[in-house]
Amino acid sequence: MVSTRQRLARKRFKEANPHLFPEPPKDSSSSSKEKKNKKKYKNLKTLKMKTIAKKKSGSTLRKHPLRVSGMRPGESCFICKSSDHIAKLCPKKAQWEKNKICLLCRQRGHSLKNCPEKNDTNEKKLCYNCGEAGHSLSKCPHPLQDGGTKYANCFICKEHGHLSKHCPKNTHGIYPKGGSCKICGEVTHFAKHCPNKGNKNSASFVGQQRTCKLLANSASGMAVNDECKLKFLELKAKRNFRFIIFKIDEKIQQVSVEKLGQPDESYDDFTASLPANECRYAVFDFDFVTDENCQKSKIIFISWSPDTSRVRSKMLYASSKDRFKRELDGIQVELQATDPSEMSLDIVKGRAF
Repeated sequence: MVSTRQRLARKRFKEANPHLFPEPPKDSSSSSKEKKNKKKYKNLKTLKMKTIAKKKSGSTLRKHPLRVSGMRPGESCFICKSSDHIAKLCPKKAQWEKNKICLLCRQRGHSLKNCPEKNDTNEKKLCYNCGEAGHSLSKCPHPLQDGGTKYANCFICKEHGHLSKHCPKNTHGIYPKGGSCKICGEVTHFAKHCPNKGNKNSASFVGQQRTCKLLANSASGMAVNDECKLKFLELKAKRNFRFIIFKIDEKIQQVSVEKLGQPDESYDDFTASLPANECRYAVFDFDFVTDENCQKSKIIFISWSPDTSRVRSKMLYASSKDRFKRELDGIQVELQATDPSEMSLDIVKGRAF
């Protein structure tokens, strides 16, 4: 075995005496072989390119999974999903456009393209800071004046000089569905842009304490109105009602009666009276006949919490359920539903038997 030490010594000797190690003459045959190999590589490359082009032009091309076979983009209607017309000629287009909200006047029923308040000046992109066309506020070369909203138009009060989030008539600010900054409680900015962020000695703890109180109320449960207990006792003892629907009033933090079902109403009337996008508690007096031909009835407590309802409402109803059930003495069956299929008549019969 040749060690690395011997290899290094041989290398040094070759470098010191190059005349003792002449280079071998180059053969013309080796250069011709290299040229042939290059030609073969080029030919293979061209063959691959031709096969790929044939596959693309042939029937073996894979089509887009979302595209209808035999149709091109824009040939089908995206409103009613039919293939015999496009959305521009759809008969349901007028009904579909009623749900649109205009970005200029903020009214429902039309788009910005068909807005009656649209002018030539509105089509131009104006800078709110300098009033020049061609650039926006973020790319304005001039320094900010009056908060950068000197030429802005408010769509709430229709006045100039401020945006809708700073409008005195707008109580929600930048929170259209309600809410505020969790640090200082204002509605003109988010918590990540709050000027009091990181300042422990500021009034930031006011907003934090308010959220803590709300969470504490939701965890401990709401107060129960006396009417709920009285109406439930009438349903249980006198059978004056077929069902009772209860609602949580978030303003006064209390559970109250929303609707009373008459004794002649059916289960379908009860399910139709539940709102599709809001949570509710309900009690239903269910009459049924057993396999032994005996007439019986059971009081069923239903917690209705649809998936489309608000997250805060779901939390309130879930945390207050046990406290509210303790006030209603005599519940025999409990059912929780997030969809009408989860509280169908067959499911209720199976739970009652």
